[in-house]
Amino acid sequence: MQKWVRWALGAAIVVLAAAPVVRSPADDSFPLSTYPMFSLARPQETTVSSAAGFDAAGTRLRLSPRVVGGTGEVIQAAGTVGQAIGAGTTDDLCREVLAEAPDDVVAVEIVTETYDVIAYFDGDEEPLERIVHSRCES
Repeated sequence: MQKWVRWALGAAIVVLAAAPVVRSPADDSFPLSTYPMFSLARPQETTVSSAAGFDAAGTRLRLSPRVVGGTGEVIQAAGTVGQAIGAGTTDDLCREVLAEAPDDVVAVEIVTETYDVIAYFDGDEEPLERIVHSRCES
């Protein structure tokens, strides 16, 4: 192979490998990943839908994904809650979760809560907004 062909091929490879550097960070691609799920700016507020358990004193108890969605996966349990909210079947889900909950859980709420992410991880775990879609008690 001639020397100029090797140089041209080498230059082309370098240009192709470096091309992602000049693209938008949201354009994630091989061979250089910008890991946009970690590198892009995120909003300071986030909204989470979940099922919340309460004991007889009114103390909030965390429910496992298995109790909420019949799975060990948090994302799948969250999907179950989101689907129930979207379909308007939160009363049914509430009763199902209460039936699966530990004995000290006397009430369940299907909720959507909005949090200030920075404040939350700084110790202020109170939501900015809380919408109760359903509440059921034993």
